[in-house]
Amino acid sequence: MTGCLKFSIPTALVLVCTGAIRADVALPPVFSAGMVLQAELAVPVFGTAADGEKVTVEFAGQKKSAVAKDGKWKIMLDPVKSGSPVEMKIIASNSLTIKNILVGEVWLASGQSNMKFPLARASDAQEEIAKADFAKVRYFVAPGGPWVAATPKTVGGFSAAAYYFAVNLHLRLQRPVGIIDSSVNGAVAQRFISRQAIEALEKDPAVAHALRQHGEPMSDVFQQSIAPLAGYGIRGAVWCQGEGNRDYPVTYRKLLTTLIAQWRQLWGCGNFPFLIVQLANFGERKAEPWEGKDCAIREVQFQTAQAVPRCALIVAIDLGLAKDVHYPNKKPIGDRAALAARALAYGERIEYSGPLFQSAEFKDGKALVSFTHVGGGLVAQGGKLNGFLLCGTDKRFVRAEVAIDGDKLVVQSPAVAKPIAVRYAWERNPECNLCNRQGLSASPFRSDEIVNYWTKDN
Repeated sequence: MTGCLKFSIPTALVLVCTGAIRADVALPPVFSAGMVLQAELAVPVFGTAADGEKVTVEFAGQKKSAVAKDGKWKIMLDPVKSGSPVEMKIIASNSLTIKNILVGEVWLASGQSNMKFPLARASDAQEEIAKADFAKVRYFVAPGGPWVAATPKTVGGFSAAAYYFAVNLHLRLQRPVGIIDSSVNGAVAQRFISRQAIEALEKDPAVAHALRQHGEPMSDVFQQSIAPLAGYGIRGAVWCQGEGNRDYPVTYRKLLTTLIAQWRQLWGCGNFPFLIVQLANFGERKAEPWEGKDCAIREVQFQTAQAVPRCALIVAIDLGLAKDVHYPNKKPIGDRAALAARALAYGERIEYSGPLFQSAEFKDGKALVSFTHVGGGLVAQGGKLNGFLLCGTDKRFVRAEVAIDGDKLVVQSPAVAKPIAVRYAWERNPECNLCNRQGLSASPFRSDEIVNYWTKDN
């Protein structure tokens, strides 16, 4: 992505979503008891008040003021180190005190049902819930909250993926972690960006018809749960969505890059890390190669993570179920996302991704495939490597044999004398097991291009 997209939030939108009364100083619900504020970055505090009213915020030894204009006010506090519970006072014609505030790491968790999927339904839920005693891990469901600490009585309703992610970071960093959950079951990506952005995309006739697919609402999640949060201090975002857009890969590529650009611009804290959870395997497994549109959505997610700065791909091709799109094995998602966060957000020099396709060379009847993120070497998880396909000039893909040669793979088949393309896990529910020595699964890929995917949605 080369350049910035400009977006704005109507004043009335913020006022309505916060439920503010102009006569009194008020804050969005996210500024409430038990909240987690982002450490080591400037701390935005904002809300509504009568025009001309002076608002003062006292917090962590700081005292700063602003005057409300057009019904809104905003104060930028200096960065604060991670620490124990403190209070914040907001002083104006009416005064507010927010108690039990932690300073630590704040992440936005968003997407659709596989992000919303609760811990109570996850694998090993009973064991995980019983040991969930993390007073410094807190969870807020947008738009209204409240902030809730992680205890055995509360965590069953937390997003499972977000919970595992938060606990992993909390234990590794020894800091408080706050999760803001703006995920919505069944939501398409269009619902998470502004109507202004949708209208801009609709000007392109090659994608316009797909934006209003299946009568889905536009921008409602953005209005209710994204715009009111915009500017609240966060370290980054974890995005788990794509099933709702699986029939429209061309549109999804434009939507996802637009969403990332808009969120980063609205939050105003630079290119914060954006972690993209790839679609998991799902559906009937067939003897003959059969791709389905999930493959194209996974490729969009892969390409977006490669093209957009400070993005990472969280592979899930080994975690899904044949008969249920809502796979319960969410701990690997949280743990893999935490690895990516540690590298992108916290500067740890670690391997955080499974092997990602780099190039393929075809000679002597074989495909020689190279990868990034080999993480000490390529390995087959649980035995013989599988999941690879080859085709020749007839464009008919067949299952192929694979051998590991250092950091590369040699792929061949007696049925393909002169291969021209190689694919891996390029099926809706593939049998596949390539990973690196860190145990991180490789992303599906293809060396060929099918023009049909990238010229229209069908």
